[in-house]
Amino acid sequence: MRKAAIASGVIGVVLLVAAGLLAWWITPSYIARLPSNYNKTRTYDGTIHSLLNPAALASGDLAAAVRTGLPATLTMNVKVQQTSGNTALVQDTRTISTSGTKVGAITEHYAVNRQSLEATTSHPADWKVTAAKGLTVSFPIPAKQQNYTGWVELTQTTTQLKYVKQTTQGGINTYEYQSTVPPTPVKNPQALAALPKTLPASLLPRITAAGVISAGELASLMKTFPHATSVPLGYTYQSTNTYWVAPATGLVVNVSTNETQTGGIALPTGKILPLLPVLSDTYHASPSSLTAAVNDANSGSSTISTWGTIVPIVAAVVGFLLVVLAILLWLRGRSRGRPVDVSHGQRHPSPAGRIS
Repeated sequence: MRKAAIASGVIGVVLLVAAGLLAWWITPSYIARLPSNYNKTRTYDGTIHSLLNPAALASGDLAAAVRTGLPATLTMNVKVQQTSGNTALVQDTRTISTSGTKVGAITEHYAVNRQSLEATTSHPADWKVTAAKGLTVSFPIPAKQQNYTGWVELTQTTTQLKYVKQTTQGGINTYEYQSTVPPTPVKNPQALAALPKTLPASLLPRITAAGVISAGELASLMKTFPHATSVPLGYTYQSTNTYWVAPATGLVVNVSTNETQTGGIALPTGKILPLLPVLSDTYHASPSSLTAAVNDANSGSSTISTWGTIVPIVAAVVGFLLVVLAILLWLRGRSRGRPVDVSHGQRHPSPAGRIS
């Protein structure tokens, strides 16, 4: 009996400890985090409202310099290349194409915390990453009803990701976040490498005639760049974006983007005088990507719920019952082993030959 009690008690205690470890350590630290084999591609359907043709601009063909109303596809691939403990090296590739022709692409590498998904400086020295801040490729695991700081890759600055409300996307509950980036200079080397560095000064009068800049601004430019054959160009980026995020996994289920890159004359003061839209577009998740994101969110949520809640509860209940059983068996065993006093309540015979 005592052996059964001891075995039941030991197993019960082990299950109680395992339940606590699963709920408060193993699941948060090793299950609810960015997987080492993560590799997902999402596609977003949209429209390019305006697109600069650098070759046409350089040749002075202003009529063909800007194309409008083009169907577009934004493809985003996020892939974990390496991990080191709770830090992951993530490759983020974004490609914009119209009618099968690529019109822009940027590939960045970030070191991120695998739970908070925030950029981190705690990574191996041989990792070549962008010195980002805040969230880069996704939201924390789990996401919360609070504001976050997000990284803007084109401007290499941060923006507030403001929590708005709970709402449904693709049939599941999501948290909605919004961000607004005011016109900010583009600093991303990859983006700048694909754009013209200068504008022929001979085009300035024609741009003025088209009403892009005023006669007063033209006169000021002539004074700023006297006898110049070309003037330097700079670029700004602005956007208003909405993200719908699955709470348990932090996965972005859908997005709505409205962004504009504008080219202008870079003045010595650091100000950029706007001239032409380089790229203006809007996007939202394609039906197939929305379905895939919802499936991934449901699968991830189920895994986290199973190991972080259901299994610990079952283990805790079984463990508690086994401990109770162990106590009962132990008490029963003690009861059986206690000697019984047979003399209590019996009459003793008188000594031999003695009459009471």
